[in-house]
Amino acid sequence: MKDDRGELDLTKQIEDLQLKVDTYQELIGDTKKLKWEVKKLESEIIKKDNLIQGMKQIITDLSENK
Repeated sequence: MKDDRGELDLTKQIEDLQLKVDTYQELIGDTKKLKWEVKKLESEIIKKDNLIQGMKQIITDLSENK
């Protein structure tokens, strides 16, 4: 279906702007989801790093006690 409304047609301008708003809102939602995933991954990295540091300390302590 061909849209024969001109660029100055206000209803067309409103529809075009609403489409842009909807697209931006979707992008914001996707960005928030990605930020949450990054925070979860950062948390996992910190947990694993702490575990590694603890294991290193145990190895160091055991090595010094021999």
